[in-house]
Amino acid sequence: MESHFNAGNLAAAPIATVARLSTPADNIRAWWRKARRVYPEATLRAWRFDWAAFIAFCKPRGALPLPASPATVAAFIEACGEAGKKPATVRRYLATIACAHRAAKLINPNDDEDVKLALKGLYNRSPKRQRQAKALGWHQIKRFLITAGDGIRADRERALLAVAYDTMARRSELVALDVEDFRWMDDDSGRVIIRRSKTDQAGEGSVAYLSPDTVAYLRVWLRVSGISSGAVFRRLIGRERIGARLQVDSIAQTFKRVAEFVGMTEEEMRQVSGHSIRVGATQDMLALNIDLASVMQAGRWKTTVMPMRYGEEVHAGRGGMARTAKAQGRTK
Repeated sequence: MESHFNAGNLAAAPIATVARLSTPADNIRAWWRKARRVYPEATLRAWRFDWAAFIAFCKPRGALPLPASPATVAAFIEACGEAGKKPATVRRYLATIACAHRAAKLINPNDDEDVKLALKGLYNRSPKRQRQAKALGWHQIKRFLITAGDGIRADRERALLAVAYDTMARRSELVALDVEDFRWMDDDSGRVIIRRSKTDQAGEGSVAYLSPDTVAYLRVWLRVSGISSGAVFRRLIGRERIGARLQVDSIAQTFKRVAEFVGMTEEEMRQVSGHSIRVGATQDMLALNIDLASVMQAGRWKTTVMPMRYGEEVHAGRGGMARTAKAQGRTK
C-alpha cells in the first residue's frame, strides 16, 4: 500500500482521494511501511492486484474506493459475478478491501448487510465446489526423476521436484529458499528451514525434512550450477547460464512441463498448478495411513480444512462404506 497499497496507488488511487482523506492516507502509508517488513512479497503483490481490480471498477463510475460505500462494494460483487469470477476470488478481493479500510482506520464496508447479501447471492448463482488442483504425487515425480535424462535443466527440475515434494512447499516458499537454509545430516538426509509461510506471517520459521535421495539431487544441482550461496532455484538462460531467482509463476509452468513429460492428458495438464505437488504429497501420506496431525505438520497447516479436502478421495476409498462393501464381498 505505500499509500493505497503501492506508494500512491494500491494500483492507482486518485490523488484527489488521498488529498481529501489525508489522515486515512497517512494511516495507510504508516501501515504499509510496517507491512512490507513482515509480509512476504507474494502477499503484497496479491494486495496490489486485488486493489487494482477494485480501482478499475470504481474509477469509470466515479465511486470512491476509500472510503468505499457498502453500495459500491455490493455493486462490485455483482459485477464480479457477471464477469464469471469465482467466489473464492471475490472473497479475496473483499479481504483486501477490508484490509485497506482497517489500515486507514475507516469503517469496513464489508460489514454492511447489503454487502453480505450480495456475496450470498453470488454463492447462490455459483457452483459451490471449487476445482482442486490435479495432484502430482510420488508416482509421477519418480517417473520424471528416472527418465528426465541429462543436462543442467533436468538436474534443476529433479532438485526442484524432490525438494517441493519433501517440504510440501508453497510456490512462494520454494522460490525463497537459499543455500544457507539447508543443513546436511550424518545419515545423508537433510533439513531446510522454511523462513516464512502463508500460515507463519511472523516469520518464526519451521524445519522440513529432506530424504537422502532429495539431498543427492539437490547437491548435483548445486554442483553443476556453481551455486554456493543465495537463491537455490534460479532461471536458466540458454543451455548453461544461470540467471536470477525463479519467480513464483515459474513453479506452475515447471509442474505443467513435468505433467506433460509423464504423459498426463491435456485436460489433466490444465488442472496442474503450483499446488499440485502439495496436493499429491498430502494424498500420498494419507494413503499410507500417516496420521492427520503429522500431515498438517509436514504441510504447515493450522487447521484440518485443506488436508482433509486434498485427501477426500483417499478418505472415501477407505471410509466406512468402502470397508462395508469390502466386508460384504462387493469389491474386487
